Amino acid sequence: MSEESVHLLGQGAGYGVLVGVGAAFAVGMILTTKLLQKYLHEDANSTETFSVANRSVGTFLSASAVYSSWSWSSELILSASQVYNYGVQAAYYYGAGISVQIAVMAMVGIHAKKKVPTAHTSLEIVEARYGKIAHILYLILAIICNIASGSAMILAAAGAISIISGNLHIVASTMLIPFGVMLYTVVGGLKATFLTDFIHTTILLIVLCYLNTAVLTSEKVGGLEGLYTKLLEVSATKHIEGNFDGSVITGKSKGSVIFGLILTCGNFGLTVLDSSFWQKTFSATPRATVPSYLLTAVLIFSNVWPMGTIAGGASHFLESDPSFPTYPRKMTKTEVASGYVLPYVLKAVLGKGAVGALLLIIYLAVTSTISAQLISVSSILSFDVYKKYINPNAQNKSLIRISHVTCILFGVFIAGFSVMLHYVGINMTWYSYFKPMVICPGVIPLILTVSWDKQTFWAATISPVVGIAASLVVWITTAHHFYGEVTILSLGGQLPALYGSLTALLLPGVLSVIISLVYPEKFNWEQLQNLDLLVKNDGEVNSTSLTPNETITPEEKKENVKVDTNIEQASEELETQDSGQLSVKELDFWIKISTGAAIFILLVTWVIWPMSLYRDWVFSASYFKGYVTVGMIWLYVTLILIGLVPFYTGRHSMAIVFKGIYNDYIKRNKK
Repeated sequence: MSEESVHLLGQGAGYGVLVGVGAAFAVGMILTTKLLQKYLHEDANSTETFSVANRSVGTFLSASAVYSSWSWSSELILSASQVYNYGVQAAYYYGAGISVQIAVMAMVGIHAKKKVPTAHTSLEIVEARYGKIAHILYLILAIICNIASGSAMILAAAGAISIISGNLHIVASTMLIPFGVMLYTVVGGLKATFLTDFIHTTILLIVLCYLNTAVLTSEKVGGLEGLYTKLLEVSATKHIEGNFDGSVITGKSKGSVIFGLILTCGNFGLTVLDSSFWQKTFSATPRATVPSYLLTAVLIFSNVWPMGTIAGGASHFLESDPSFPTYPRKMTKTEVASGYVLPYVLKAVLGKGAVGALLLIIYLAVTSTISAQLISVSSILSFDVYKKYINPNAQNKSLIRISHVTCILFGVFIAGFSVMLHYVGINMTWYSYFKPMVICPGVIPLILTVSWDKQTFWAATISPVVGIAASLVVWITTAHHFYGEVTILSLGGQLPALYGSLTALLLPGVLSVIISLVYPEKFNWEQLQNLDLLVKNDGEVNSTSLTPNETITPEEKKENVKVDTNIEQASEELETQDSGQLSVKELDFWIKISTGAAIFILLVTWVIWPMSLYRDWVFSASYFKGYVTVGMIWLYVTLILIGLVPFYTGRHSMAIVFKGIYNDYIKRNKK
């Protein structure tokens, strides 16, 4: 049986999701944007609304948006593949590899809130502190990160959609993925992205709850007892190199640790260097920034821990079952590396319906990522290229036009770039191993830009450049050392990727600190705090802008904001937004909380928990059952906090919209 002969669903399913679901979400979000404009007076044609959602988003909606942005299509399907490669501990390390970066962004975000509360992008902060040369350098690094992030997600999703949908042509799936996203992103901006992310995340978590529960309790798996017994049996015949006793169910897994370290390094780049995560911190109220990010950092395990353990674990014994799509042959390395393990397992256990559900959430996950990238790149090109170097006097109308155009251009470009990656033979796993070398060198210097007043211009500019060069050299030379040649295959090995990734992440940080201490300077944060980067409406003067940490009273705000005075609830919402402002003392408190939390999460996820399991021990039945049960509880709690609570917190806004629609309907009928 050849690889090409594997068919899970028909091509109609793929086109139905790519075109039908994409169009439905585009229409729905465009309609939602219009309703928000009419009844809540949110102007999507305002640059401040388009890029940072008026800095008014609350805790749970922010958490939902961050969770959605970090719910990558590759993450959903690659967790099962890595468990197939390295055993069930790989699912845990996948969670550890995507958690700590979000906690670090909580710390970075609240530092930025305190020091540059009117910023739209991280690059504005770099330019204000270090000047033009550093600004251009980090602009290039940020764009590289956006391209790497967007193309990696499209590459993974397009490949999975194609194999699921009866070998739907890869070019068709790649080009159609960004289409619907561009429509609602251009019309609604970041607020539309937040709302879409929320809907995506809710559907995603409901489907994950169903898939995990259904696979675990299925007849072919047999519940907790059946899963453990079958994995114990398969461990007797299947040997995983680098695992204790070659077992599938052990915490001592060399391959899992190396994979987790590479993933962690790369994801620092994809978080800190990705301006879309900074925009989500800028868009949140100061009071919501740290809680929303820390909540997401803890709950993000839900995407990969249960699915990887249950479905990925089941793949080890289901592969020999006649129901498995590749039976009687085993899966090829290409299939595993491309993320086909999960759809194959779902087809074998639950049939076409479950594969269709997976197809849907893969699409939702990739479109959430792409929408964030579109806003990120459009904001960078609007604020850090057009306004900075082309038209310094640009106001709202011209900036929003540039944002719309760049959204469309980047959407088309990233789709074409992803097609190119496919045709040169780059698969999802190889690309995941390569990305850290080019996106991680700016991570620590950028964090220090908003958190350490002693980092100098030379430290901030020299260290990333040296980091990129050194990491590529280490990557190539270690590939030659371990495999005797430098090829695409050898460069995709774990150890070259590990050494290159660690060099890319850590060397620039060490180098930056050394340079800063050898030639010391001390930066005055007031230079940033006095900046006014807010974009005014055309013809509006700057005298009404706020200085950092300054608040206005609800009465003053009601006079400045043109709202319908007949809607009492809208006024109450404005007062709630005012309460989101924090004093310097409160901001300092949240900085301490976020710093401590980031360190605590790092210690728990990478030292205390996994290292206690890294010993000569095969999981006992009681431990394994508890491990899977806790993962499932984690998933259902995430559904409640991320998927359902925002409905409750947003009930007043929804009531205003529904009341407005109802009143308009009554008025039309009376006429």
